[in-house]
Amino acid sequence: MFDDLRQSSAAVHEEEEELAHRSLVERMPVFKDLTPQQRLLIALLLFFNVVILGFGCLLATGAMMP
Repeated sequence: MFDDLRQSSAAVHEEEEELAHRSLVERMPVFKDLTPQQRLLIALLLFFNVVILGFGCLLATGAMMP
C-alpha cells in the first residue's frame, strides 16, 4: 500500500520537474502560434486592464479623489 503511494508521489514529482524545465510558451499552447510582437501587445493590454481596474477600485472606495 505505502509502496504504491511512494511510487505515485515520485511520478508526480518527476512530472512537476519536467514542467518546471519547459518554458511558458511550451506549456501554454495558446501562445505557441503568436509572434513576439503579438505576445507583447497582449501583455501590454493586460497591464493596462489591471491599471484601469485598480484605478477604478481606488475611485470606488474613495481612497483617491479625481
